[in-house]
Amino acid sequence: MAHPSNILPSSFVVLDEGKTVTGDFFAIQVLAAADSTMTVKGCGIFEYLNSNSGANTHMDAEGNTLGATHEAGTYEALSTQDVTLPCIVGSTIYGDFKEVTAESNDRLILYKK
Repeated sequence: MAHPSNILPSSFVVLDEGKTVTGDFFAIQVLAAADSTMTVKGCGIFEYLNSNSGANTHMDAEGNTLGATHEAGTYEALSTQDVTLPCIVGSTIYGDFKEVTAESNDRLILYKK
């Protein structure tokens, strides 16, 4: 499969000022970042969890929702779970995003599949 940067967007959305948008996005380009984070929902987003944290928010390797008791490790967030990502000016983040929230004074370009 080609790198996501080789995909041409069907269209794009400019997102700013603490707004949220839903859609089918493959890339987020950061134009301005006030507080250095953005919140996303999507597929294939993995996070490190401490042991026994994140109950009912992530999946194990078999696709089962984690309960309250589990080992520390990297787990995939459920597609309905908010995930905080770094928001660094000039960066482009690739993935399978379904919802993106810009913090106040952020400006992002979201590229649609």
